[in-house]
Amino acid sequence: MGGHVTLLFSIHDEDHLPRSQGSRGAGLCLDAGVTVRATATHRDRPPDLAGVQPGPRLDLTPAPVDVHVTDATGVAWPDGEALYHAVVDDLRTVRRLSPSTAVSMDVTLDLPVSQGFGMSGAGLLAAARAVLEANGTPDDAYAARVAHRLERTQRGGLGDVLAIHAGGMALRRQPGAPGVVGFAEGVPVDVPCLLVWQPDEARHTSAYIDHPDWKRSITSAGEAALAPLCEGPWTGDRWSDLLEAAEEFATNSGIAAEPERARLLAAVNEALAEEGLLDAWTARLCMLGVSAVVVPKDPHHGSLDMARVNTVISSRLEHRGFAACRLVAGPSSTEEE
Repeated sequence: MGGHVTLLFSIHDEDHLPRSQGSRGAGLCLDAGVTVRATATHRDRPPDLAGVQPGPRLDLTPAPVDVHVTDATGVAWPDGEALYHAVVDDLRTVRRLSPSTAVSMDVTLDLPVSQGFGMSGAGLLAAARAVLEANGTPDDAYAARVAHRLERTQRGGLGDVLAIHAGGMALRRQPGAPGVVGFAEGVPVDVPCLLVWQPDEARHTSAYIDHPDWKRSITSAGEAALAPLCEGPWTGDRWSDLLEAAEEFATNSGIAAEPERARLLAAVNEALAEEGLLDAWTARLCMLGVSAVVVPKDPHHGSLDMARVNTVISSRLEHRGFAACRLVAGPSSTEEE
């Protein structure tokens, strides 16, 4: 399941129901994110011993849940297991999964967490889909609702699940869970990009959306930047509009002025300038990590320079202490394992 980078957003979390909370905004889905492989083993039913006294004692102990998470560096990450246990607990609570069904999940992360790449949303959606599929009760629409609800109850992302569910270059017009109250439009653009982040920095979304001052400035700037995007049809031709709105939002919200993010953008722009690519390529901050996505200004000509961006620009940025990864933004399809 591919991740997602939000480029601009406004916060809408006043409703007491998690399914109605979320954000309006716009961003890009990614062709890398989280892979979940799940198995479900149903406990054997006791034999039919009707009339036999005393009757058989039923084992009411919930079947075990085994989760193994591997992070983006290929190392086991036990601290990440709780997120995926929550998926099973939720499905059991709503009786979509029997407590007597044992579940095993192998989770592989392609990208770092807490960097604005939508990894929790992608992981929850991938896990819910995988577990329901393994249980023999596939339901992608319901999996999206579960993932969104858990994102909100755990104070994670606001709109990543909605955006990933839409796919491509996603415009979130109405906040909330997909198929309930949330509404997003996604169009495929398939643009090569470079993700760049500061490995020693991380930002949890709740530090901003739960802070009154940040909440006000983000929502005000987000709504202003969204207004022109929501006018007219949402098509791949709106690429330049998205980039313009994203820059506007980052500046007006105050996020781009934070020292760590300012330093990151300066390093990216300097590297692009040194290679003579600043006229053709640009960087936009990913909300809300210390990270950016480097993309072509013209989505139809990005592949011409991608080799240089992937090697030379990556090398220059890594030399400055940043990490980088080549991906495709706004893919036509996403991994659904």
